[in-house]
Amino acid sequence: MYLKILISLGFISSHLIFAGHHESSEASAYSKQEIMEIAMSAAPSNVSSKAKIIDSTGKVLRSGSNGWTCMPGTPPNENVNPMCVDTAWQKWLEAYMNQKPYNSEEESFGMSYMLVGDIPVDNDDPFNTDKSKGNWVAEGPHLMVLLPESLMENLPTDPYAGGPYVMWKGSDYVHVMVPLETTQPLN
Repeated sequence: MYLKILISLGFISSHLIFAGHHESSEASAYSKQEIMEIAMSAAPSNVSSKAKIIDSTGKVLRSGSNGWTCMPGTPPNENVNPMCVDTAWQKWLEAYMNQKPYNSEEESFGMSYMLVGDIPVDNDDPFNTDKSKGNWVAEGPHLMVLLPESLMENLPTDPYAGGPYVMWKGSDYVHVMVPLETTQPLN
């Protein structure tokens, strides 16, 4: 899905295919407009067209007027996993990127779009980088929802069970994943 979108936008690069981590210098291989288009591809145009756009370093490329922020991806995958987030998710991302506590019971409801999909991550451990262990999933187009973990008790943690599931249960970064397509197991 991601590859089709990039090809249709006309700026595919051979080093951008879910291959893992990318060097920060790759961000400079894209024009400001290309980075903005990647970022905006994460959400419907009624969200992304008025959202603030930032690059992978947090530099503002365009001011916004609707409270949403879209980005082409977060380091080290600068242009691979674009997302558009509301204010609550902006706070969550800041905590996650700095490995600081985030208390879902004390924070507000939040929504995030990742309509292009995401790179493989361990569904159980937010900081696991060892693909030989854990429950790895590469989600296609999806939404992510922040709400108190106590409200997630009856949701599965299995990303392949069908429907919404809990990612990173028991951690400060717990959230609900809402797949928009069937999640395929990684082999």
